[in-house]
Amino acid sequence: MLLRTEALVLRTYPFGEAHRIVVLLTRDLGRQRAAAFGAGSSRSRFGSGLELMAYLHVVLRRREGQELATLQNCEIIQPSPAFRLGLEANVYLGYFAELMLEFTREESGAEREFRLTLAVLEALQRGVEPKLLARYVELWLLRLEGLLPDPLGVLPRETAEWCKALMKLPPQELGNHQWEGSELNLVEGWTMRLIEGHLEKPIRARRLLKELG
Repeated sequence: MLLRTEALVLRTYPFGEAHRIVVLLTRDLGRQRAAAFGAGSSRSRFGSGLELMAYLHVVLRRREGQELATLQNCEIIQPSPAFRLGLEANVYLGYFAELMLEFTREESGAEREFRLTLAVLEALQRGVEPKLLARYVELWLLRLEGLLPDPLGVLPRETAEWCKALMKLPPQELGNHQWEGSELNLVEGWTMRLIEGHLEKPIRARRLLKELG
């Protein structure tokens, strides 16, 4: 069976000496794992298509009862933004990928998460502050998962109103408004408690983010 869809690369890791496993966030099929044969060689036909957060058209082949698909082909819609971003933005890029890995499921629709990620990637490349985009992603993922309580019942009123205002804007417009650093830090502590409490484990990328200050 051939499956054709749009996808974002969330992660790759070695599979044998010359191959890789790629984890994709797809528009139609949720999170998918696929073997990319030959992707670990210098003559890989996939080129730069398997870099972090590359936006692709992919063709996957899967036999009935088979867990792992095979990546037959990928066509780059937008290359990975990693090569055009600075160090801080790249660390946040990995953070967003880790969140999507944790908050999406295999074989379960992820249209909203997919659109959220595309919009945030565009904003990141337009220079919107990565820390601000991180709070935006955290709040929206918690809402989509049904885990976000009313901030008015938890946070100071001004901060709670800040959260609500933040979520009403498209990511590309976040940079047009003034946001206090103290608000960002307070919301970060709250969302991290919710996220890591739900996952029952820490987010690995947070260590690198803390080192950035």
